[in-house]
Amino acid sequence: MSEKKKKRSTPSQEVKEQAANAEKAAAGENKPEANSKDSAKTLTASEAARKKHSRKVFKHTTMATVLTVVFIAAVVMVNIIASIIFERYPLTIDLTENSKYSVSDETIDYIESVDRKINITVLADEESFASINEYTVQAMELLKRYRQYNSGISVQYIDLLKNPEVASEYTNVDLNDYDIIFETEVDGFRRLRVVTLGELVSWNPDFTSQFKQYYGMAFEDFCSTYGAINVMNYYGGYILGSSAESAFTSAIMTITDPNPISVSILTGHDEVSELSEFKRLLTANGYEVSEINIMTDEIPEETDLLVIPAPAQDYLDDEITKVSDFLLNDGKLEKDALYIASVQQGDTPNLDEFLEEYGIKVEKTLLLEGDQNRYYGGMPYATSPLIVSEHYMQDMTTEDYLLYMPTARPITLLFEEQGMIVTEAFAQSSSDAATCSYDEQGFDASKIVDRGTQTSIAIASKASFLDEDTVYSNIMVIGSEAFLEDDILQTASFQNSEYVISLLNGVTGKTNTGIVIAPKPITGNTFDLTEAQANTLKWVFQAIIPVVVLVTGLVIYKRRKNK
Repeated sequence: MSEKKKKRSTPSQEVKEQAANAEKAAAGENKPEANSKDSAKTLTASEAARKKHSRKVFKHTTMATVLTVVFIAAVVMVNIIASIIFERYPLTIDLTENSKYSVSDETIDYIESVDRKINITVLADEESFASINEYTVQAMELLKRYRQYNSGISVQYIDLLKNPEVASEYTNVDLNDYDIIFETEVDGFRRLRVVTLGELVSWNPDFTSQFKQYYGMAFEDFCSTYGAINVMNYYGGYILGSSAESAFTSAIMTITDPNPISVSILTGHDEVSELSEFKRLLTANGYEVSEINIMTDEIPEETDLLVIPAPAQDYLDDEITKVSDFLLNDGKLEKDALYIASVQQGDTPNLDEFLEEYGIKVEKTLLLEGDQNRYYGGMPYATSPLIVSEHYMQDMTTEDYLLYMPTARPITLLFEEQGMIVTEAFAQSSSDAATCSYDEQGFDASKIVDRGTQTSIAIASKASFLDEDTVYSNIMVIGSEAFLEDDILQTASFQNSEYVISLLNGVTGKTNTGIVIAPKPITGNTFDLTEAQANTLKWVFQAIIPVVVLVTGLVIYKRRKNK
């Protein structure tokens, strides 16, 4: 039985085995040996494709990363280099009205020509100096421009309160907070010039004139006594404009000139005008200006130019001798004087006699212009003289010049040449002019004294032979102190400033250095950037743009990595 059962079960097992084999065949488990080899080849090719794709992805990812890093590094480097270039070289554009942060072409030419190292020290930290007012901000920007135009110029800010030892380095100089020291070395000696805070601005001349009348003190002395920063804050509304450029340029001219022209302005005889702007103009053009009392002081030996500014009272005999001896200079000559006349002067017979020895007579009359095209506002005594000499025009920057000389006393040349003295007219009226008498009550145009061409500026030169060379001493005479009044010198419509500097430069031998710079108003500028706008631009270029570039690079990197 068991064998039969066993035999009957055999077909069923075979069927099961066949079914199982069929399933394995369908699943590929029972493939021939050749099919197994083909499968192995297929698997090997698939792995190679995957490896090749991985290498390609890695290559692109690496390249993208490298490019991103290089681009970011390039942006950072460009930002750093641009900051250095803009800090060092004048590539900025001044869009402010009046170009208040720019330097004039004349100053640029001069600054670029300076071949000495100039050290500029501001006695305050930058933040404190900038916080005073907009004029000190403008001064700081100008100092940056000077450094940009000449690599030999350095600028540093030192707080005098925190560093009191700085004052000990300048034992012969009275230093105050916010002073600006310009210094260099000439022939082994240190030369310096201190620009005070008050010199950075020019004041309304009517205000300063009235100030002295009301308070009995010159405005400059008031600033020195009570502190320029306090005066600027309290009387800021009377500031005419910035004088920083002229102050800085003149300081550099003064310390770099190996033979500066020293000017002594005589006082002591109730001079008609203080000529504040004229003094500033001289200083701005590299002259060393000082005042001496002719009644009590001797004329310093180093003086090159003596200014006699319309004394109301006559000089005494010994004072005339001081002036005469100065011009003779022990026979060496090479000294110069400027005499300024005024209708407000009293009788000055001693001065008149001295001038006549040089062939010049200043008449006790008033010049009236007859050509209506050459006077102003219907006032024939407010004249516009003609320049009639081509001498000493070397520093005039325009041929279309216009001078203004009100209330002039006419000048008579007693001779053209006599002995070693020659005279020459430099500015004259038209041929239709006349002169009339005047007194304390005014003038009477009906009382004509003389008619014809009248001279208002003249120069007398005395020559001498010294060591086979011809040397000269000169006296320049201007017929009206009003020609040098503050408001006239500050008016751009007239070229009084430019002409008088050109004359003095020529007479003294200080040629081709005249730089006449008008004050720059600071207020009312349409294109000025506020502090908030400046900070915004700073963040945009130094932070936002680099971050945007970095994020963009990372996004590109992630996208390429996931492909």
